[in-house]
Amino acid sequence: MNQPGSLPRRLGEYINSELHDAQLYTILSRSAPSDRDKEILEEYSDDCRDNAGIFMKLYQRMTGYKFTPKPVPMKENGSYRAVLKGRIREEIRLSKKYRREYLSISDDMQLKRAFFNAYHNSLEHAVGIIELLS
Repeated sequence: MNQPGSLPRRLGEYINSELHDAQLYTILSRSAPSDRDKEILEEYSDDCRDNAGIFMKLYQRMTGYKFTPKPVPMKENGSYRAVLKGRIREEIRLSKKYRREYLSISDDMQLKRAFFNAYHNSLEHAVGIIELLS
């Protein structure tokens, strides 16, 4: 089970991860083979930025401090399709983390809603990427 005192630290990790993913989806959208695929990847980028923004507000509410994101270096390499295949695994991994967070919170509906939305977005992205690759 998650330690309550470490939630701000985990929020910081989620913020950095979501901002990284937003940047990655923007980069991938530039290589998209169709306008439809480009739009979908740009939407995923927006979702990630929205998640990060909500997590930042919650971080500040919890700590009294504004979170300063740390850039996460891009490690993904390979073809457009190979990177997207890797994103399926990563989105599923993230959805599991967000689901655990959601289930562990009982008394803060804003926080619970934020983790539910991030969980839902991750699953939606994984399924959408499968459709993009088919």
